[in-house]
Amino acid sequence: MSKSIIYIDEQSDSPLRIDICSGEDWDGFDEIIEYLINNLEVEVLKSFDGPDARRWILKLKEITFELIHDDVSGNYLLAPTKESETVIKNIANIIDNKFKDDPSFLR
Repeated sequence: MSKSIIYIDEQSDSPLRIDICSGEDWDGFDEIIEYLINNLEVEVLKSFDGPDARRWILKLKEITFELIHDDVSGNYLLAPTKESETVIKNIANIIDNKFKDDPSFLR
């Protein structure tokens, strides 16, 4: 059985953050976005791309969440609200399973 590529950071005083610990570069970010749009019907609301960071605001079934890339910490999902926590946990689980099933995903 493959090891999980997600790390859930649940600090009570901060928004829920789930790190994606594979494909942690810009190409990995693009692959995650493409997968979310094509397979989960995620909609891109806004995208901000800077020289060393990216922040995309996304929506799935009327719930807003974020995918963020930072050159230091890699790619992670962020739940800005309590209602989006379940959404990003489900998405992280789907990404983790896709990684385990597909040897070329995020590698």
